[in-house]
Amino acid sequence: MVPASSPLQNESLIASAFDLALRRGSVHPVLQPIVHLNGGAVSSFEVLARWTDETLGIIPPAVFIPIVEKRGLIAPLTSHLIREACSAAREWPGLFRLAFNISPLHFQDGEMPSLLEDAVRDARFPLARTQIEITETAVIGDLAAARATIDILRAKGVRILLDDFGTGYSSLSRLQALPFDKIKIDASFVGSMERSRDSRKIVSAVIGLGQNLGVPVVAEGVETVAQAAILIRLGCSFGQGWLFGRPVSMKEIPAILHERGTAPYDPPPRGLSISQRLAQLDAVYAAPLGLCFVSHDLRILSANPYFAAMMGQDAGTIVGLTIPEIDADVASHLRANLEHARRGEIILPRVWTLRPSKRRGLLIVTPACDEIGELLGLSLMVTDLSG
Repeated sequence: MVPASSPLQNESLIASAFDLALRRGSVHPVLQPIVHLNGGAVSSFEVLARWTDETLGIIPPAVFIPIVEKRGLIAPLTSHLIREACSAAREWPGLFRLAFNISPLHFQDGEMPSLLEDAVRDARFPLARTQIEITETAVIGDLAAARATIDILRAKGVRILLDDFGTGYSSLSRLQALPFDKIKIDASFVGSMERSRDSRKIVSAVIGLGQNLGVPVVAEGVETVAQAAILIRLGCSFGQGWLFGRPVSMKEIPAILHERGTAPYDPPPRGLSISQRLAQLDAVYAAPLGLCFVSHDLRILSANPYFAAMMGQDAGTIVGLTIPEIDADVASHLRANLEHARRGEIILPRVWTLRPSKRRGLLIVTPACDEIGELLGLSLMVTDLSG
């Protein structure tokens, strides 16, 4: 926190010092890698502004960016960062994009696309290897104008990334109306995934949304191997955070590229979308096997017609019943299986006579766990042996 007596509280002082710093080149870009979660190759670098003043010292972006916007200096700052980063990047090997944050105020300026194009071309860097990051605040006022700006940029090869999705004004209607090329999950959800099932559900939902829309998802704030593993399991395409690298000066980037390499920067989203998975499950559930999923209290959450028939039940009404209501012996067996699963022990198959239908079946029980290994219930597969 900035002390109340600090010169960083003086807006006019910062504004005048910034104008001089920009002309002297004291404001400079730092870059943070965004990597493919599968393999770790660099996909892009986010370009961020840093300022160390001779008199005021280090001035955080959270302090100077709002003042720069208010004083109408955001366009010169953005142009400066683009030229500096692109001039250095054209000498670096590999395929990667440079991502620039465009403030809501600047995005609404009709001259912004031309400024971006001029700055990139002055630096002799391919415009098609740039992308901009905007928050929903940038488009909330005039959706038609936002769409026109995005269309102009995308026609030139610039990719558009929706930043901090899940916070603020997050709206599905904007995802439908605007052609975003990537979605960024806010770091607050990623950072709490290991301890919060609700956060994991939100992250999973955003990734699934991206997969259904054909839009790759970037997870911000990835700091641990466990978080990366969860994201990979959920089908997230890209990660950004201290696990993969902090923001660094441009002179350090060649070493990062040498260590990690680069990969094509716009692959399709990995994994199946939610609707594709449901179609796959529908096909599997049509197989001549009894399939069922039960919760901790042995309540049937899903079951196919073969399982219902083996249990002597109607396929339309079995979901919602509990196994103890149908077959007490199978219920006792499954309770023991739950204890085995909690202790991490192997659950062996066994042949069982299902009392309601008098059929003999080979019952295979598999624990179902979430992304961090927390037990959700049991998956049952029954092969009819009566024939």
